[in-house]
Amino acid sequence: MGSLGLFLQCITSIFFSTIMDRLVKRFGTRAVYLASVVFFPGAACVMCLSRSVTVVTISAALTGFTFSALQILPYTLASLYHHDKQVGICSRELQIFREFGTDACSALCVSSSCDVSLRMVVGEPELGTPGRGICLDLAILDSAFLLSQVVPSLFMGSIVQFTQSVTAYMVSAAGFGLVAIYFATKVVFDKGDMAKYSV
Repeated sequence: MGSLGLFLQCITSIFFSTIMDRLVKRFGTRAVYLASVVFFPGAACVMCLSRSVTVVTISAALTGFTFSALQILPYTLASLYHHDKQVGICSRELQIFREFGTDACSALCVSSSCDVSLRMVVGEPELGTPGRGICLDLAILDSAFLLSQVVPSLFMGSIVQFTQSVTAYMVSAAGFGLVAIYFATKVVFDKGDMAKYSV
């Protein structure tokens, strides 16, 4: 049943990935992202409380929405940040810009599937600040996502063994999901958020 739940989660994730652009255009990035983050602890709570195999399997399948959003929206936001900042995304962007011009840089860059062109003018970084391109930010996002899977798994075996119940796994997931909701409200989605959160 666990394998079936994971398979259905993948199917749900594929479905939401194909319509993510439409969801974002209709409801906005903030609403879709927050909905996906709120949805996960809700599904985890249902899995904790329900004794029905069918309900638990459906709840596991529906977490595919959260998985899909976490695989798409943070990368889209990073692309938008760099688009607004006019930061180049090519490796060794300043050197390429100086030696070969913007056409060479554009040839190395890619375009996002979310109608955000990442082929931008590469400029000098501000004095005193190191230049940082989108590639580094995407690598940081990837690393954070992978660590978010590895680090809890280091402790979950001990927690399940201590509590003598696999429900502890879902209780922990729901608890971390509630923490994620708080931090999701701090994500900068647009320039208005930047002004709100800047100190």
